[in-house]
Amino acid sequence: MLESFRHIRLQEIADVKHLLSPEQLQAPISLTSPSTDVMTDFEKVDPVKVSQEVQVDEALEWMKNQHVRLLFATDKNDAFSGVITSRDIMGSRVMSYMQTHGIPREYVLVKHVMVAKEQLQALTFEQLQHSKIGDVMLTLKDSGEQHILVIDEGLAKVKRIRGIISASDVSRKLKIGFDIMYEAKSFAEIERVVTHGGGI
Repeated sequence: MLESFRHIRLQEIADVKHLLSPEQLQAPISLTSPSTDVMTDFEKVDPVKVSQEVQVDEALEWMKNQHVRLLFATDKNDAFSGVITSRDIMGSRVMSYMQTHGIPREYVLVKHVMVAKEQLQALTFEQLQHSKIGDVMLTLKDSGEQHILVIDEGLAKVKRIRGIISASDVSRKLKIGFDIMYEAKSFAEIERVVTHGGGI
């Protein structure tokens, strides 16, 4: 069996200076680029999930380890039940739940402060395919949210979460400050910053 394989000669790399990253292969992104360019596509990467029964500070630690600000919460059957963000955990929601129920922080679980799927809205993947990054930025700004979920239907016509767009990813890819999207008085200001750089 081994005789069907061959030894491959290793190469010297003393003259190699660069590491390739996927972003180097992408064309420059602008407000008129397809909005799918800023979507994290769950056909290509796994969504970061957490059980809704996990304690909130453990969930926050998991976010930090995974370098995300949002987790998809799942029930005991591993079905999608909602989302929880770092803002939910570090903001007033946890304290409010503790005071209302008279319990210490260590007993506050993801399910107590997450946003249930019944309260969430999303764009469809089809909508995204017919929109530009500028459209998504305007939608994020108007909603005040930092994430937009994207849904589609599988071959069996089953609705599922297909991906997510985060404001931080959009600002990073456009090379503008994360807060500029929300501080700008008008979309024209955002457009000026993206085109010419600098602040507002």
